[in-house]
Parts: sequence; structure tokens; C-alpha cells
Amino acid sequence: MNRLQTVTIVGLGLIGGSIALALRSNSAAERIVGVDVNTDSLRKALHAGVIDAGTDNLAEVVTDADLIVLATPVQQTIRQMERLRSLPVKPGCIITDVASTKREISEYAKGVLPDSIVFIGGHPMAGSEKSGIDAASPRLFENAVYILTPDSDTDPKAVDLLRSVIEQIRAHVLILSPERHDKVVAAISHIPHLVAALLVDQVAELGQSDPLYSRLAAGGFRDVTRIASGSPVMWRDIVLSNRESILDLLKDWNTRTDELIKLIEQGVGEQVESFFTRTRNWRDALPAKAKGAAAHYYELTIDVEDKPGIIGHVASILGQHGINLRNIGILENREEVNGQLLLSFASRRDLESSAYLLKGHGYKVYIRE
Repeated sequence: MNRLQTVTIVGLGLIGGSIALALRSNSAAERIVGVDVNTDSLRKALHAGVIDAGTDNLAEVVTDADLIVLATPVQQTIRQMERLRSLPVKPGCIITDVASTKREISEYAKGVLPDSIVFIGGHPMAGSEKSGIDAASPRLFENAVYILTPDSDTDPKAVDLLRSVIEQIRAHVLILSPERHDKVVAAISHIPHLVAALLVDQVAELGQSDPLYSRLAAGGFRDVTRIASGSPVMWRDIVLSNRESILDLLKDWNTRTDELIKLIEQGVGEQVESFFTRTRNWRDALPAKAKGAAAHYYELTIDVEDKPGIIGHVASILGQHGINLRNIGILENREEVNGQLLLSFASRRDLESSAYLLKGHGYKVYIRE
């Protein structure tokens, strides 16, 4: 097992905080140092024991670092590398990032970082609908794919070391070129976000003249489009950084939309049904337990009687067993949804434990895949 002496994590949000917790809980680093301009995040991280030391000045903590993790959005990551080029980073130090685009960042690193430093792009394909250090979890990366994008001339010993560290936080490492990463992730993560945002924009405009749109959108529509709630700044950077792959896919989307419009206009039922059958079969064949590029949500719904105290009873059952209930809500619009009460959890373990407990108390439970 490769145990690093000092890891410096720049950005103590969900991902940076979770990396720190995962390194600590799996004894993968001797000392963890946090860097963040948000002094409140630093204070919380120090108080919770997430990091051993913290500062808002990157220059203070680079000389001893064996690994520097840039856990910031794309443009901030580029700005941090610009700073690192002039700082006394220890020779042989590995610098990695967590941004969800890789080509632009990798090319920039190659152009600005000295040869004594090894840069290896990274993308942990795990996340949460929550953000910030308070949402950080040592189990965020368990069984998640963690992509590394070294260049062909990257020191293989450094790649092996970083791979070993990531495997210690229980993620599955996948090695890709930066170009292939961006092309694939554009299709399975970036385009879905854009589509969700466009759907929200369309219904929001319709809702300006008729409030019924907003009322009924609180059901299935809200679930389908929840990824549109991501950080606008982060998604601005992603779209502009990966514009080539995204534009190619959007143009292909337009072509497919035109073809679907023609099918509907022609009213050919067999072909429309074939379209839905093909897409359903492919989607249903996806592994339900795998963590992919888009945020994964662990949810179940239950049938409950409409009576005072029922929500408290459900929450009490789970609380007594130490289960982290992330969110709870009543479903008014239940089109294609079983049950009246929706429960969200931080992990699949909590989901499965909750399903078992609630079934034992006589509730009819439906796990959402």
C-alpha cells in the first residue's frame, strides 16, 4: 500500500472534502492540508478533523506536498496551475484535478507546469445533489469510476502511484486519453444537463401565463430535470471547455429531433413504438448499482396513509437505526410513480437498509432505479 506523506487539497467543497475524508478513513495519507479562500469552509474542515491544517494561501503549502489535488471548477483549476508554475513545488510532486473536462486542462498543464512536476488529469465520476464541505462523505467514491487521463509521455511510476492512492479510497480507476474522456462524458453527462436545462426553460416560460405548469411539474418532471439544478458557474465552464464535443452532439440531437418530428407527423404507430422500445431496452440494460458520470440518487417511495404523524413515524424508524435520510417529500403528482412519500439517501447502503426496515414495519416500498 502506498501511503503519501502530505496531500494538499485545493478547494474544500463536496469533492475536495470527500477526497480528504476518504484518504483519512482509508489511511492513504499521513497529513492532509486544505486550501480554500472560504474561511468558513476551512474552519469547518479543521473542526471536523477533515484536514490537519488549512490556509487560504496556496504558496504556504506546496513545498512539502507529494500530491496536490485541484478540486475546483475548470477555469479556477487553470488559474491555480498558472499560480503553481511560479511556486516552489517539490520536484516529483504529482498534481491532479477533478474537473469533468480534461483536454483543455491537460493541454494547459503541459504548457505551463515545469518538467519537474507530474500532471495527471482526473475525474471522479461521483457526486451529490448537495454541495459544500457539509455534504462531504468518505464513501462518496466507493465503487465509483475514477478516470485518469495521463499523456503518453507521463511517468508510468507516477501514474501507478496515483492509481494506487485512488484505489485505496475504493474507487475503480479507468485510464483514458483526455480526448476520449471529453467525447464520452459530453454524451452521458454534459448533453443530459443541457437537455434538462432546456426543458426547464421551456416549461418555465409556459408557466408564466399558466401556473398549472409549475404545480404539475413538481412530480415526474422535477425528477427528470433535477440535474438542471447544478452550479451555473460550473456548467458554464464545462460547456465552454468541452464545446467541440458538445456542439457535435447537439447537432446530432437536432437531426434526431427532426427525424422524430417526422415520425410523429406521419402518425406511423409502429415506428414510434419501435423508438420507445429501443430506448427502453437500452436504458433498462444499464447496471442499476453502478455510479456513472451523472449524479446518482438513491431513492425509494412508499405507500402511506394520509394521517397526522405519518412522516414523523417514518423518519423515526430510520433515525433510530442511524440512517442518514437526506430528503423527504410528499408526491402530489404521481404519474408513473408508485407511492406517496419520496425518501432520498446518501448511499445505496442506506437505501437498502431503509427498504428492509420499512418493509418490516408493514410499508409497501418501491426502490427507484
